[in-house]
Amino acid sequence: MRSFFQIFLIYKHHTIWHAKVNHKRRCKSPCHRRHYPWRGGGGWPEIGLRDGYLAVEIGKVELWSPEEANPDWIVITSAALGAPTEPGNTKPMHFIRAAQLLRDAGVEFHGVIAAENGGQNSFGGWVIAAALGLPVVDTPGDGRAHPTALMGSMGLHRTKYDSVKVGVTEGSELITWGSLQTTGAAIRAQAGYMKALVAMARDPVPVSYTLAHGAPGAIKMGINLGYKYLKAGEDPDERVKAVTDFLEGEIICKAKIVEKSIEAKGGFDVGLMLLREGDEEWELSYVNEYMTLEKDGERLATFPDLMTTFNEEGEPVTSAALEKDQTIYLDNVPKEKIPVGDGNRYAEVYE
Repeated sequence: MRSFFQIFLIYKHHTIWHAKVNHKRRCKSPCHRRHYPWRGGGGWPEIGLRDGYLAVEIGKVELWSPEEANPDWIVITSAALGAPTEPGNTKPMHFIRAAQLLRDAGVEFHGVIAAENGGQNSFGGWVIAAALGLPVVDTPGDGRAHPTALMGSMGLHRTKYDSVKVGVTEGSELITWGSLQTTGAAIRAQAGYMKALVAMARDPVPVSYTLAHGAPGAIKMGINLGYKYLKAGEDPDERVKAVTDFLEGEIICKAKIVEKSIEAKGGFDVGLMLLREGDEEWELSYVNEYMTLEKDGERLATFPDLMTTFNEEGEPVTSAALEKDQTIYLDNVPKEKIPVGDGNRYAEVYE
């Protein structure tokens, strides 16, 4: 999928940002897409926007900065997991249910973090936080979207950690204990069997761990990128340029999709896309996220580099939503320019 991180900005009068200076100030960005090209999966942006609005209707959503959050707080990770082309019938209440099942299983926690930055998952925990009166801490497991739960686990697989994950969707609830790998595989199998983006709550850790191994400040960075995107106005070229310049990336092309394949396999969307502009061609592969970009057999980018696609209006769009014969923009941001969680830094997570 597009390796693109798209956040959404919810009404400034509803969302509270806790600043380091120990007072509350309103998030000033208007409600529209927090366009943050750090996703390729990360769920559907329309669902993320729905969840964000719903959360601020349910109650108060407090975003705590990394500096202000208590390092001893225990936080759980919230995410939607599965193949975006098979969203199923998962509803916001299923995320609340997942968190409640964790508590029923004896897991104590004080707050919530997002697994990643993505169209839906940037809102990881908002509905849970609003319903249960918990803070959302700006220390997500990863600053960009990733295809597996292990990649969003901040390197916990290298520690002696007993994982617990809860997956909930319409008609299915699953609580699984074990290693990070086995619990992740269980929830992935649930998503594949139910053909759904499963609501997941998982793996309690102290905020101090997320500060050292996650992507602290990634949500705020997305908000700042949202400001830049909105200031670019309605011109598509200016929109794409604003995003690319902010992230210090490169616009690769504006080209037509001449071939596209996508298939849901085992809870992943897997496929290939061929772009053409004149005599030039580019090939994008994806496993939920854009994984590789090649031109004439030369590798130009490899996950976790951030490859992002935009439609002709300059709006970020996932590969699941793209169609053959559509003209799109493609840009790339080197991984060094974005906050990447430790879960993406180890070779074994790609096996």
